[in-house]
Formats: sequence, C-alpha cells, structure tokens
Amino acid sequence: MKKFYFALMALLGLNTCAFADNWMSHLPDETYVAAVSIPGTHDSGTGNGFDGFLGETFARTQDISFGDQWKIGIRAFDLRPCTTKDGYLNINHGIVATKLRFDDALYQLRDSLIANPSEFVVIHLLHEDSGDSGDTPYETMLMELLQRDDLKDFFVDFRKDLKVSDMRGKMLILSRDKYASKPVGGFMSNWCGYIDWNQQTRGVITGAGTGAYSTGALYMQDFSDTHEEGAVDVKIGGIQKLLDYTTTHIPTSPVQIVWAYNFASAYCNGSISTSDGYRENASYTHAAILDYLKTHQAGPTGIILMDYVGVDESKGYATRGAELVDSIIANNFKYLEYETEESRINKAVYADLSKILKTLNREYSSASRKINSQCPDVAADYTDELESIKACLDSIDAEVDSLYEHVLLTEDYTIDSEGLSDQISALVDEALKAQAEFEATGIDGIADEEENGACTYYSVSGKRLVAPREGQITIVKYSNGKVKKIITPRKGK
Repeated sequence: MKKFYFALMALLGLNTCAFADNWMSHLPDETYVAAVSIPGTHDSGTGNGFDGFLGETFARTQDISFGDQWKIGIRAFDLRPCTTKDGYLNINHGIVATKLRFDDALYQLRDSLIANPSEFVVIHLLHEDSGDSGDTPYETMLMELLQRDDLKDFFVDFRKDLKVSDMRGKMLILSRDKYASKPVGGFMSNWCGYIDWNQQTRGVITGAGTGAYSTGALYMQDFSDTHEEGAVDVKIGGIQKLLDYTTTHIPTSPVQIVWAYNFASAYCNGSISTSDGYRENASYTHAAILDYLKTHQAGPTGIILMDYVGVDESKGYATRGAELVDSIIANNFKYLEYETEESRINKAVYADLSKILKTLNREYSSASRKINSQCPDVAADYTDELESIKACLDSIDAEVDSLYEHVLLTEDYTIDSEGLSDQISALVDEALKAQAEFEATGIDGIADEEENGACTYYSVSGKRLVAPREGQITIVKYSNGKVKKIITPRKGK
C-alpha cells in the first residue's frame, strides 16, 4: 500500500486538478461510503462571491468558486438554500446571499458526474430560513427542483450500507430539515452543535426505505464559535476525538457502520462571525488535522467540511487549504487498496474464475465419491485418471492465484470449463459401465499361473496390462479365444 500512497502524493503534487477530477475511480467498489475519507467545503457557495461588501466582510468562507472546488477534489458540499422573490432557491450564508443559485449548483454537480462517472457527491443541506424572501414555501420549491426529470435520476436514497459502487455518478443529499414525509436522500436528526460526546454520537440518518439499513448512526462535530479564550483548543480536541473514533473503526459489516461529519470550520476573533474569523480558525484547525493525519494510524476521516480549501494562504492567514484537501484524498489509500482499471479487471476476472474452479472442484469431488462408492470393483482402475484431473485443477488454481496476486489477469484468460466438465462426466460414465460389465460376469478363480497358452491381460475397464495386477481383478484373453476374469494373489500370500 505504501508504494501506491507515495506515488499518489507525487501525482497530487505534480497535477492536482488532473488527478482530482477522478480520484474516486481508485476507490474499491465494495468500500462502504462511510469508510471513505471525503474532503468537503463549509458554506460552499460563498466562493462564488456576493453583491456588496457585507458578504466579503462577514460571510466568505471560500476563496475559490463552487466549480473550482470540484476540480481540486472536493466531493462533499454544504449548501444552504433559501427562497427568493424571483421564485428560485438561492444559496445563502445566513442573511447574506451568494451569487450561486441552488439549481445551478445541482446542475453543475450533475454535469461533473456525467463527465466523471466514477465520482460521487454528498450534500449537507440546511434551509437558511433567515434569508427567505419568497412567498412559495421552501418545502414546495425544494421538492419541485429535486423531482425534475433532468435531475431526479442522479439522486440516491440513503442506506447506511451504501457502497462506492452504489454511489458512482450519483448525489446523496442529507438534510437537517424535514421538508417532506420522505426524503430525497436522507434526513439527519439529533444534530449537535457543541462539544458533548454523548450528544454528538446520538445523530441519526433516515432514508426513504423501510429496510433494516434505511436508518444509520451519525456522529458529528460542529462546534462553530471559537472566539473565546481556550475555545480553539476545545474545537481541535473535538475534531481529534471524532478522528480517534473514525480512524479506528473501519467497518467490515453493515452493523458496524457509523457515518461522520467533522467540521473543521468555525470563526475566531470576535463574537460575530467574520470572514477573517473563519480564516484564523482555519489556520489552527487545518494545521491540527494535517498533523493528526501524519502522526496517527491511517483510517477513515469521515466527511470533513473545511473553510478556504484550495489555497494555502488567504489574506495573510496560513489556511493550508490546498494541502489539507490533498492529504485527505491521499489518506484513503493508506488504508484502502488503490485501484486502477487493470486492478479492477484483475479482481473481476478472478471472481469469475474462482466460481468456475469451485464448480469444477465440486464436480470432481462428486465424481470421486461416486466412483468409489458405486464402482467398488473397478475403482482402482480410475485412480490415475482422477489424480490427473485433480492435478490439472490444482495447477490451474495455482496459476490463477499467482496471476491475481501480480495483477496480471485479463479478460482474455479463460478456462476450458466445458471440456474439463465433460472429461469428469465421461470418466464417471466409463467407471459405471465397467462396474456393470464386471457384475454381469463372474470371476473364474484365483490364478497362480497362465493357462491355455499365450494370453494378453486387461484391466476391468479394458486397458491393456503388461502383467496381471497383484491382488486385483484382471481379464485374461487367451490365444484360443477364451476369456477369463482372475485374481492374482499378492506375493507372499
């Protein structure tokens, strides 16, 4: 795994955007989404700017646009729509409107997923009701948008056991508001915005289904006000405690799955949130997360929502937002297999070949039992043939394992399963026939020496022998045409 990690870090350093367009393509399909380390943005729409000075001073949390966030590898977005008098939902940060409409954000994500079908998106949705100005209810406008024909097929219903393969090319919307009887995605409840582990671990995500896995556990850290003395340390402690949990819990079955939101974002420097307050907080929390990822055993981070991604410096603050996004992406491949197209084909072909070999070995075992139980008088004559088939199967099995281990299996590798299966069936048929012929005639007796002149010897299955087999039945054909079945005593008997 290390060689893949270092190669990935080199690739990220050389050409971040080129790799980030499809970094999820290297995630194994069978990985639970909850076990993926996903970089995300807090108040994602603020990177598109505002009208007037208010947003720049008090509401900006991102320096790069919504579209550019995708390009650097962001796959989780915090979108906070509110109603407008013009009849659309706009993305706001509190009362401050950004220059990003909610429908435009969804269509941008849709188009990015069409262009990069290996990727997926998780959206943290929160109704920014303080910014509402329209007459049509938020719930009505939201459902109209999510049910549009050109969008609805891109949304996936929440299940706690969602895998990467389920999510590729899709968006999962997780809303903190209940806007309908059933969600498009999932509803999050019991949200906690302060540091209290007992409360932070009571979250629940509920999907639209009714199955056992339509509801899942949610842990969160969303302490957002760090302006008081010591509050930054409390925030960092909360981030680290949730990381302590997520990085040491890689689920191997659905019952172990816990989804996690870990907010790096908050504001320092005053009791009212300001853009510089978010910058200052980012300089502390981002450094703490980077240090954690470097010094702790690798494991899932969950979804980390950050401020000022894609830039390592913003207005004089060392935000390290580009470095942190790259590190979260790379963290995946410290504990997950780094997949390429070749490795994915290798794995798929191996799975198919394993099924074929399992079937052939089952047929072989059945044939061996049948010959030994139903053909007791002639079974010894088929030992060599059975051993030959078994050796062939073992050889193929070993070759397939070796090719898989070295990621060399391709779709061109095939097994003549039909030929081997026919060979096994034919051997059983031959043994049954030989047993039937044996039972139809008697044994002449025990022969100590040859009789009636020159003769040739055959096994009961018709194979010519050089001499009678000791202790076994032998068919003797004499030169005068006479045929007998004899048993030759073992030497010393």
